[in-house]
Amino acid sequence: MLRDADISLFNTVTGSKDPGAEALMQKVDLPIPEAWSLLFREIAACPGCVFMLGASDTGKSTLARFLCSQSIEAGFRTAFLDADPGQSIIGPPTTLGMLLPSAPPQTTERLGWDYLYFIGATSPANHLPATAAGVVKLMRKAEEQGARMVVVDTTGLVTGATGFELKFHKIELLHPQHIVAIQRAGEVEHILTAVQAGKGIKIHRLSPLREVNIRSPETRQAYRQQRFQEYFQGCACRRISLDAVAFILPEPFLAAVEGQYEGLQGHVLGLNDADCFTRGLGIWAGFDQQRNPEPKPKPKVALWPVALWPVALWPVTPWSEPPSGSEVMVRTPLKDLSDIRYLLLGETTFTVIE
Repeated sequence: MLRDADISLFNTVTGSKDPGAEALMQKVDLPIPEAWSLLFREIAACPGCVFMLGASDTGKSTLARFLCSQSIEAGFRTAFLDADPGQSIIGPPTTLGMLLPSAPPQTTERLGWDYLYFIGATSPANHLPATAAGVVKLMRKAEEQGARMVVVDTTGLVTGATGFELKFHKIELLHPQHIVAIQRAGEVEHILTAVQAGKGIKIHRLSPLREVNIRSPETRQAYRQQRFQEYFQGCACRRISLDAVAFILPEPFLAAVEGQYEGLQGHVLGLNDADCFTRGLGIWAGFDQQRNPEPKPKPKVALWPVALWPVALWPVTPWSEPPSGSEVMVRTPLKDLSDIRYLLLGETTFTVIE
């Protein structure tokens, strides 16, 4: 299943000798377009951050994988950053993912990951600060790991005030050397006009692929459900002591929860380490405070960790600190939870099919 499209490409073939790129194209029975090879040569002359920009179903992800494959074959340490929490190919839905592949991608479908960042939703629309912070953290981690080429694949959200704000500020934060803009009729020109003046960014404009299978909302939802089911296959119920972790409850969710905990059943959780990278996902399965039923009277204000967003903290509602010894029961495929320091509550819910 392709993330952006099932595609029939241009008629021109380059005859590239890159085995990774050839395998990538043969997987979906595609030739390698001449325009793509020319694009990579221009990018390789000034390697750095490559920002993919375009609406849904324009071939962004397929082109991004091709650029990663070519970059690895050219000898660049390469990172693939997937900034789409809904139609992700790196990591499960509700996360942003980053992979530092040691060999060219041999598949157009799901890839592994080296780092994840939990958004908690399958759309960035209501989570712009977290999405921007996650992209920056993953970008910095890629640079720390020695990546000379970082290909950033993005969502198809490019219209309206939200689309403009999301893409404009991502570009402002990442400072890419290249923007690959794929558009049918100028639908991303308003973003390009805002970012190109005086910033030294090389903009590469491409037309979308000629034949694209436009995916319906139902198809996209089915893809997310499939990805969740694959991720949680074989998960077990584990207990996490709230004495050992910080439980982060964003205000919108607390306001909707009766009795503070009872309404959280089925919500997806981000299981984060001390650096606020996501080690894995869990599903809220229950809350156990039987070991010490006397609550502590002192209220607690849980603040969103400063490391997630350098400008402002998300406010959250004060809530009664759970009794000492309280545990959250979480369904997760993770076996080792010793590095978990934060539980982040997502708005997305999921039920595992046994």
